[in-house]
Amino acid sequence: MSTTIDYTAYEYGGVDVSERLKEIRAAHDRLRAAAAEITEEGARESVHLPGWTRGHVLIHLADLSRAFARQARYAVEGRTIEVYDGGRPTRDRRIEELHGRPVEWLTEQLEEGLTALEEAWEALGPDGWELACSYRNSPLFATQLAWWRETELHTVDLTVGYGSEEWSTALSSHVVTFLRPRLPQGVVLNAEDSGEEWSSAAEGEAPIVVRGSLRALAAWISGRPHPVLPVADGDPAAALPELNAWP
Repeated sequence: MSTTIDYTAYEYGGVDVSERLKEIRAAHDRLRAAAAEITEEGARESVHLPGWTRGHVLIHLADLSRAFARQARYAVEGRTIEVYDGGRPTRDRRIEELHGRPVEWLTEQLEEGLTALEEAWEALGPDGWELACSYRNSPLFATQLAWWRETELHTVDLTVGYGSEEWSTALSSHVVTFLRPRLPQGVVLNAEDSGEEWSSAAEGEAPIVVRGSLRALAAWISGRPHPVLPVADGDPAAALPELNAWP
């Protein structure tokens, strides 16, 4: 594999491609099992994402997995293509139009997407992750990282018994690093169990220090629930900082 990209860099979770893909395969297994258990009524139940139900989550994952599969297929041919035909508006419109379809159909769409992605990634050569794609105008490796995040975060959203406390340390560290732009000015995150720290404070500035476990910080900064919330400035009653938009 080419060494142009340091696949084990800290910002990518500090693990190699094979370990990351192993976690993604496990996430696929969880998604398939979870989808099989969701009833018609359950698909209409709200999740903690504003305005979304389990049906919204299922069609989003189905569409994104197919979109990333297409990114890989085109990249192998030396071509690039939009993530979604018509861009973000198409993505949003499909979610709103299709989330109410029968749960059996939604589950079939998810299975088709997961299978298409697995097959497209299986076809990549040893240097395939360095091929250009249109997702964030980045190497195809960016889709691997994004899908790692999407599968883990959205499985939590499905509220089927898998929580953020079960995320791997690699995924949790990557999520916080990727979402560091969400921190408002003057905030320091301190992972008390791993010793990691992220800061948006200027030199000499007295920051707000948000402390918690690594997984709790990853859950908070990604807007997901966790059994124990981080604490700001050592005061459980203090409000946590308001986060910026998703990068």
